[in-house]
Amino acid sequence: MESIYDVVVIGGSYAGLQAALTLGRALRKVLVIDSGMPCNRQTPHSHNFLTQDGETPAGIAAKARLQLSAYHTVSVLNDYVVNTVTDQGAFMVKTASGMELTARKLLFTTGLKDLMPAIKGFEACWGVSVIHCPY
Repeated sequence: MESIYDVVVIGGSYAGLQAALTLGRALRKVLVIDSGMPCNRQTPHSHNFLTQDGETPAGIAAKARLQLSAYHTVSVLNDYVVNTVTDQGAFMVKTASGMELTARKLLFTTGLKDLMPAIKGFEACWGVSVIHCPY
């Protein structure tokens, strides 16, 4: 891993991957840290998403990661950020696996977390047969 990144993107779903693509095209050293647990992970198909209608969320993210691999200044790390602190104008990022990284900027693209009601079986059906999106 690089010693200092221009940007560490925390969250590697669509927003984080798009940010990394934009920054990579600008030749910035970027690290995307992603836990691999997007809120849409149970959704069988995406809809109303131009050029991706009917694709799986995981398939869309995999295609985005493949496209990012063309940019040598962008890396993706499957991990979870547990702490960030500032130190002399830089950000120190610590991950669950014990890695310590330095970044000039942080970009949080962690999205949201759905709060499930305490109804037996609800969470298992979320995004499959309990639909939160009209499309």
